[in-house]
Amino acid sequence: MTLPEYIKEYVAEWAKERGLKKKEIEEFLKFLEEYIRENAVDPWEAIGIVTAQSLGEPATQATLRTFHMAGSAEVSVASGMDRILEIVDGLKKIQTPVMYVYLNPPYNKDEEKAREFARSLEEIIVSDIAVVKEDFVKKTITIVFNKKEIERRGVDIKAVIKKIEGKVKGSFDEKKYVYKIQLPKDMPLMKMRKLAQSLERLQISGLKGIKRALVKKEGDEFIITTSGTNLKAILKKKEVDHTRTYSNNIHEVAEVLGIEAARYLIIEELYKAYMGAKLLVDKRHLALVADAMTARGVITPIGRTGIAGRKGSVLARAAFEETNKHLVEASAWNEVDHLKGIVENLIVGLPIKAGTGRVKLKMKLR
Repeated sequence: MTLPEYIKEYVAEWAKERGLKKKEIEEFLKFLEEYIRENAVDPWEAIGIVTAQSLGEPATQATLRTFHMAGSAEVSVASGMDRILEIVDGLKKIQTPVMYVYLNPPYNKDEEKAREFARSLEEIIVSDIAVVKEDFVKKTITIVFNKKEIERRGVDIKAVIKKIEGKVKGSFDEKKYVYKIQLPKDMPLMKMRKLAQSLERLQISGLKGIKRALVKKEGDEFIITTSGTNLKAILKKKEVDHTRTYSNNIHEVAEVLGIEAARYLIIEELYKAYMGAKLLVDKRHLALVADAMTARGVITPIGRTGIAGRKGSVLARAAFEETNKHLVEASAWNEVDHLKGIVENLIVGLPIKAGTGRVKLKMKLR
């Protein structure tokens, strides 16, 4: 086996940086050749089936362990399985959206500056600093501000009043910290209720979707982790290192950075989820799952609404779920199954077209 030229060039640069001798380089190249040969996939190997088994079996065992030990106080049920399902199902709304925000100098070296920037990211809405009360008889909406909370969060009350007045006019009592809105007597109650709810959700500062932002030290620098995500907005901040900052929301990454970035994130997030559940997997299997999910240029879930439900084989679709539906639709549209895959050949009792099933032998008779 001969190594590709680009690998040899990369090794040459790597060896030059470390001052390796010619003999050491030759030995390392020989080791690489042997390693690749041992890990190469055999021709016609059914890698899809192997991947499904390699990822599915340990996940099933982890699920069984979780249910079996759920009553034990010392065992946590947060095994990573929920996250795995979120990823392979291609969910847009995930349970714990998080961003890892890397900072540019001097913010990444100065903890106080990093904390100050983190505070500026947290979304603050009116309901965080006030209580909105409605009087349906007098047709008034009263916003009672919490002075201590406003001071703690460092909010400018004048900016808050300006935001509110951009939506509806009223009067502010500076002594009582109360903003009162008198509405028309003929205003429908439903419209009044909707106005009160919109005032509660009115954004005062920060980035939409970011509930909390915490500073932590990673290596020799400070980074920010957020509860909630808004990747598009955070990448516009000059304080942020946009080359390393990322979100764990795959759909958001695909929209902002493209499908290739989303593919890489699927691999990394699946790997972290499996490792979090203490399940050892080969990253090449995860890469195959990511390839299947992103091959169409969009995030496609694995299941009856995604990859499994869009297979070209009628029998393969019917074997997964909704058997009657797929068979009836195939009959109505006069579909033909050419028995090219593994599942459909197993169903009809033919040798599968993988491994030795792809080999045709000829005998020369004398």
